[in-house]
Amino acid sequence: MVYLVDMPKTSYRPRGKRNTKLFDTWSLVHLASGLLTGWLVDPFIGLIILVLYEPFENFILSPILWRFNISYGYESIQNSLSDIFFDCIGVALGYYILQSLITPPFRLF
Repeated sequence: MVYLVDMPKTSYRPRGKRNTKLFDTWSLVHLASGLLTGWLVDPFIGLIILVLYEPFENFILSPILWRFNISYGYESIQNSLSDIFFDCIGVALGYYILQSLITPPFRLF
């Protein structure tokens, strides 16, 4: 198991500016993942999982990947909040619309 103390020390920081856009290609990914989550999972549990992923991505996963020179999750609070917004819209569409049109093959949680 790799611990933070065992990771290589580096002064790497992602190149370029933080992603401050309210809509980008990742917004579509968040919408689609919310749609699928709302279709297969109870909407409350799905929202909790998707909303908690954003701080995990920015505060835990990104710094670990930066140590290995992998630029990931270098985004502003505005972008994170818009990602959560698209997750919520996707969950609502998946739960209220997609589920009424197509019965999910299985339900998680």
